[in-house]
Amino acid sequence: MITFDDLNPNQRRAVDRGNGPLLVLAGPGSGKTVVLTLRIVRLLEENGNASALALTFTNKAAAEMRDRVDRRLGRHTDRALLCTFHAFAVDVLGQHGSHLGIRPDFRPLTQNEDRIAILDDVIRKLPDGDAGLPPDRTNLLQLIDRLFSESYRGDGRSSSLTTTPPWLPRLFRRYCEALVAANRLDFGSLLHFANRLLREKPAVARVVRLAWTHICVDEFQDTNRAQYDLLRLIAPGRRHNLFVVADDDQIIYQWNGASPRRFDDLRRDYELETVQLPESYRCPPAIVDRANRLIGHNRRLVTSRKTVSVREARAAYADIIRRVVVGRQIEEAEFVGRDIRERELAPADCVVLGRTNRLVQLAAEGLQRAGLEAFVPQRKTEFDSPVPSVLVEALRLANSRHDRVVLRRMCRQWERMTGVAIEPHAVGAAAALAGGDFLRAWVDAAEAAGGEGRTVLQRIRNDLVDGLNFPGIVDSFLDDGWRSWDGGGPGDGGLTDASDGETEEVETWQALHREIVGEHGRGVTLNGYLQRLDLSSKAPSAAPNAVQCITVHRAKGLEFQHVYLIGMAQEVFPSYRALQRGPQSKEVEEERRSCFVAITRAQETLTLTRAREYFGYGKRASQFLGEMGV
Repeated sequence: MITFDDLNPNQRRAVDRGNGPLLVLAGPGSGKTVVLTLRIVRLLEENGNASALALTFTNKAAAEMRDRVDRRLGRHTDRALLCTFHAFAVDVLGQHGSHLGIRPDFRPLTQNEDRIAILDDVIRKLPDGDAGLPPDRTNLLQLIDRLFSESYRGDGRSSSLTTTPPWLPRLFRRYCEALVAANRLDFGSLLHFANRLLREKPAVARVVRLAWTHICVDEFQDTNRAQYDLLRLIAPGRRHNLFVVADDDQIIYQWNGASPRRFDDLRRDYELETVQLPESYRCPPAIVDRANRLIGHNRRLVTSRKTVSVREARAAYADIIRRVVVGRQIEEAEFVGRDIRERELAPADCVVLGRTNRLVQLAAEGLQRAGLEAFVPQRKTEFDSPVPSVLVEALRLANSRHDRVVLRRMCRQWERMTGVAIEPHAVGAAAALAGGDFLRAWVDAAEAAGGEGRTVLQRIRNDLVDGLNFPGIVDSFLDDGWRSWDGGGPGDGGLTDASDGETEEVETWQALHREIVGEHGRGVTLNGYLQRLDLSSKAPSAAPNAVQCITVHRAKGLEFQHVYLIGMAQEVFPSYRALQRGPQSKEVEEERRSCFVAITRAQETLTLTRAREYFGYGKRASQFLGEMGV
């Protein structure tokens, strides 16, 4: 564990910084997370009245920071909240959203089918229906998400669209109104309503600000307009105690609203001082040198140019950087598979990075043909297996007893698990005669239908219908009790052999459960637990012997001993679309920053590969290879 005594002079300056706004420009592998967590620890130890809010972009990053702070303090503290922007918005809306008509038990909308159902209802109620609207509802939702990210208020033209269709403001406003009426907020609207609440209700904003004497932001370069507006609302003063960690060479999410302009906004709104952390503890000197050469070709400087340096020179492999050329695309992944075997590398120490999802997926298929296990992470908003899904829907129905959407899902998942069909309309009719409690009526209907699952139904009735012992039923389920849910267990004539998918999803839930309890404690409410669970990806972790295959954008924040960067061909990386905008365009510069991120994930070796042909088209070597001097 790194201590205060291990910090270099620049890190020490950042950690020891007093009050006022500070921008920490941190290069790859420079120990920025250590600096951020040590600063929070120092603030809390030295001042019993200090409190710190740390905002980041992933639940994983928040959990890691929270664990580091707790370990250094030797206890869990309520004076530090380390969470994502969206989790913070959920917390604010849960406490104060009633000022906007949002009830505390609101549920995040995580599935497109539910969002489309709300959007369709909005469109049907428009005076002129869907006249003039694009027919593809998925594209309409993507447009609405874009408006949310740019902090659009529904009162005029969009800043990111060349022309704003006349129907767009009204559709946007009606969609937001429908979300409030349904008490279900989608991902983008969380920030929209949190901003609106703090902007329109100054008294609420004052209460929120009083809770935190210091605010920290990790990976600031990734903030979109809506996130920056939220930051300004909770830290409005020019001399606010704002601690921002960023790397201007890693702005690679412009498609999601991130922009170099955020740094201009930051300088305009705060009396900033700057500390640089250019020293890399991750990469060998040869890779650092190539990274500096590459990023030096970007002409648009977001901040003053910083040069990454090497803090520690480690024993290196004979060939730290290698360049490999093959004939066809299929041979690229086959080479990687052979190379890992011939070099006798542990698969878990290796990663294959590619510019696009398609390239990464094809690489994973090639590795599997070579006899290696490949893992391609994907975001999952829900569990696929019926066993965990039944309990999740039961918890949701216990939390919101009149939700017909959840009731339909409950019936569907129960039929998948037991084969017993229960009609949602019949349950709804029975509930109307018994106080409108869908969960009680559903359990009654399931017991009357018979079949497998009697012990499961009894547990749901005891812990969720007649009482509310959700920690008990979740703990029992995750502590190997879930195996008896598969068909009701051997006593009901069901199966006990779990599929790999079920086991994997329960293990994923176990990890999420530890994070939620670690963040909120054992006293977390059912509504708070579900909101946090809904906002978390249900994707499993990589197997211990798998080679991870991920896009460059997903790789940011990660590190691996051995990096294989594939697709280093012109019109692949940089992409054809970026090159069409011109060789010096901002799109090419963002691609260059993406390449910078990719090569600085390597702790030991970097292998750059390309094929002479991709998807049937001949390709030249990527200009980035020449720019980094390979």
